[in-house]
Amino acid sequence: MSTSVRTTLRTAAVCASVAAIAVAGAPWSSAASAGLKTVATGLSSPRHLTIHDGKVYVAEAGRGGSGPCVDGPEGKACFGKTGAVSILDHGKVKQVVRNLPSAAGIDGSGGGGPSDVEFARGGMAILTEDIVIDPKTGANPFGPQGEALGKLLFAEGKKLKLGPDFAAFEAKNNPDKGAGAGDAPVIDSNPFGMTRYRGGFAVVDAAGNDLLYVDGRGKISVLAVFPVKMAPAPPALGLPPGTKIPMQAVPTSVVVGPDGALYVSELSSVGVGVARVWRVVPGRMPKIYADGLTALTDLAFDPKGRLLVVTFAKDGIAAPPSDGVLTRIEKNGKKTVLASAGLAQATGLALDGDDVYLANHGTSPSTGKPSGSIEKLTLRN
Repeated sequence: MSTSVRTTLRTAAVCASVAAIAVAGAPWSSAASAGLKTVATGLSSPRHLTIHDGKVYVAEAGRGGSGPCVDGPEGKACFGKTGAVSILDHGKVKQVVRNLPSAAGIDGSGGGGPSDVEFARGGMAILTEDIVIDPKTGANPFGPQGEALGKLLFAEGKKLKLGPDFAAFEAKNNPDKGAGAGDAPVIDSNPFGMTRYRGGFAVVDAAGNDLLYVDGRGKISVLAVFPVKMAPAPPALGLPPGTKIPMQAVPTSVVVGPDGALYVSELSSVGVGVARVWRVVPGRMPKIYADGLTALTDLAFDPKGRLLVVTFAKDGIAAPPSDGVLTRIEKNGKKTVLASAGLAQATGLALDGDDVYLANHGTSPSTGKPSGSIEKLTLRN
C-alpha cells in the first residue's frame, strides 16, 4: 500500500438476482444533494457503520494517546486507549465499548483502531486496524498493550476475547506478493471492513489487497486477491502528462449482495475515476461490477437491490481536500449522485430502509473536540 493511501485511511486531515455487469463509462445523472441531516457529532475518527436492532453502531478508530510513539509510514504515531464502539439511539450517542487500542498522529488525526463492528451468535465482533507491523512476524510495535490491533475481537460481557490475527497471516502468507508496492512495505496489513458470511466473516485487508474469510473456528483463508491497475498519474504527482503508474486496489469494504455474492469496494490509490467495485464468488476469479469511481470507502445495497457507494473525496486523495460523494448505481449501470456538498472525508455507510447513514470527517484531527459526525439522508425513490 502506498504512503498516500495510508495517509487517507489513517492520517489524512483533508482523507432477485443481480447480474454481474461492468459499468465503466455508464452515464451519470444528478439528484439534489440537499437533505443531509447531522444526527451525531463529537466522534473520534468514525469508520464503518452497522445497523443492529434498529440502532446505528459506529466504530471509532480513536485519536491515539500519550504513547509510546513510533515512526510510522507518515510520521510519528502515538498509542492510546481512545478507540471505541458507539451507538446512536433516538438521537443520542453513547460508547458501549471503550478503551480500545488506537494509534494516531500527534494531532490525533486519522486514528488507526476499531474499523468495523458486526453481530453474530448474539455477540459483538470488532475489527481493528494496524499501523505498522513486523514483516517477519506481523507483531505491532506497541507491545502487549497494543496486542488487540490488527485482530478480530469478540465482546464477551465486559471482557474482550482476542480473535484471528490478520497481520500474522499476512506475514506468513503475503497473498498479493507485494504487487505494485513500489517503495512501500511488501508485507503489510490493515483490516478495514467486514461482513457476516457463511457462519463466519468476510474481511478486507486494505494493505494486503485481499479478501479473507474467517470461519467459525477463527481460521483465516483467502477468498480473493485484487490485482494492480495501471492508471494515469494524478496531476498532483507532477509526472509527465500521460504517465501511467501502478495502483493497488486497497479494498475498503465488503457486503453480501442480493444474489449472495460478495461485493468489495476499493480505494484504488490516488487516482480519480479508477476505483472499482468487485463481485466475488469464492472459487472463481473476481469480476468488476462497477468502474469509473473514485476513492471508495464503503458500499451497501438498498431495498431495491441498487448499489450505493461512498467516495472519500471526489478529486482524489492526491489533490487538495474536496467533497465526498454518495452515488447510487442502478442495475443497468446508470450512476446517480445522491449527496456531495456537506460530505468530507466520508468513511462509512449503512442503510435502514430508506434512511442512509454516513460517517463523516473520518480522518480529522481530534486533539480538541473530535469532529467526526454521522449524517442522515432519507431517500425518496
